[in-house]
Amino acid sequence: MNNAATLVPSDQIIVAYSDGEITAGQISRALFYANSRLLAMRLYVDKSFATAMPGYAEKFYTLMQWEMETFVTPFINISFLTRCSATIPKLLHDVIAILVVNKLVDRQPDVNEVLMDIKALPLSVNSATSDEYDIARMSDYFNAWWKENLGSCRVPDMLPKSSVQDVMELVEGHFSELPDHVETDLLPYMLTHGPRAVGNFAEKDDKLFTFK
Repeated sequence: MNNAATLVPSDQIIVAYSDGEITAGQISRALFYANSRLLAMRLYVDKSFATAMPGYAEKFYTLMQWEMETFVTPFINISFLTRCSATIPKLLHDVIAILVVNKLVDRQPDVNEVLMDIKALPLSVNSATSDEYDIARMSDYFNAWWKENLGSCRVPDMLPKSSVQDVMELVEGHFSELPDHVETDLLPYMLTHGPRAVGNFAEKDDKLFTFK
């Protein structure tokens, strides 16, 4: 078996579709953005007394599922379908692990345990030189549901439908507003492993895949 991996340049087009295209660098940035959202959420709930209110954990779990389905799963799926692997930031990786493990153990996860596990995740934002603190304090996060009083909110009203293109626009806006000192030019590129699969995609020119 050939397990050789090849570095994918940041400007390599991974997927092309009718309204645009997605590059390897954009996928890295999208996962960076998803991680930044989770950092903001994690810092907020860590200091919130609302997390102990009845019903909070159930709504938190539902909104975390929306968070994953909107900002994470599409880009991981794209990587999987194109036989590429994108580096997942540590906090995002840890949150995914908590959600997956709890669902594997029980089809009806203990939502209180999920909330406590996420609140217990270690953070490095106490460092005076950490970029994470400034990223988390940005005020422009779309649908920052973690700031709402979940006890009195209707969760269905807090689950907007967003396309991949919508998310990419949010990512672009986020990066344009990052503090100047935050290092983003060293974001990891993707790796491609072995032969390319076609599936429902067609390989074309310099693009890995094009939607038919």
